[in-house]
Amino acid sequence: MIFYSWTAFSGGACQCRRREAAPVGTTAAVAMGITDDRARAMRAGEEILASGAAIVVLIEAVRPGMAAQSLTPCYVRAGVGWLGRRTPAGRVSWTRFFAEGDKDGPRRPGRMAP
Repeated sequence: MIFYSWTAFSGGACQCRRREAAPVGTTAAVAMGITDDRARAMRAGEEILASGAAIVVLIEAVRPGMAAQSLTPCYVRAGVGWLGRRTPAGRVSWTRFFAEGDKDGPRRPGRMAP
């Protein structure tokens, strides 16, 4: 089962631990959520962008997972996402991207060594 995790960023100063988690030039998360419907995630992102509270929205496809050491439930990135920004005309433009895996990470089924 795939879910869609979305985060809206304002561009302000980040108070988060993982600065690299935010898209370049955006730092402070102002809203976030998770849903089982990509269109619903996009609508939520479009609303926060239209309000002016955020300058960019990041949506990532995720799947349920479990942390190996603690057995804590979590979400694992599926490798595809969408970046939403307002256009000069006031609409929202979505750009799909594919996340690269960690080249130094452990090999998984379907993943080849460099």
